[in-house]
Amino acid sequence: MTYLGGFAWHLAGDGAAFAAALASLDTAAPAAGLLASSPLSVPSLAALQAAAATTPTTFVFPVAAALLAVSLAAVIARFGHAWTTWGYALAAAVPLALVAAGAVGVGRPVAVDLLGFVVCPLLGAGGFVVDAGWYLFASR
Repeated sequence: MTYLGGFAWHLAGDGAAFAAALASLDTAAPAAGLLASSPLSVPSLAALQAAAATTPTTFVFPVAAALLAVSLAAVIARFGHAWTTWGYALAAAVPLALVAAGAVGVGRPVAVDLLGFVVCPLLGAGGFVVDAGWYLFASR
């Protein structure tokens, strides 16, 4: 939930162009729009350093991405029963990797941002919750 809140916070501010790019995708031929350079800007290292003193809200999205990855990895390390559960943690770490790549200036297409910031966290965290629920239901 923290990640979704942080991502929504970012989309409402600096990431509004990304939401507009997704809304304007041509459903008849989405390939050109998905392969275009992503307008989603993540804070650069310089922006993060400057924000440390002036605007701490710049840290909301990067911290939320880190919390998603670390918290899911910690829960899986403590309660995971199979090596396959680490796939959920890997999927949940994708947003953190994209934030780190964006901080050093690596450009990405819209499709990578859509998969990395929306699909992977939903599959990672959501998949783990569903899998854990099935395990708990089956073991009672």
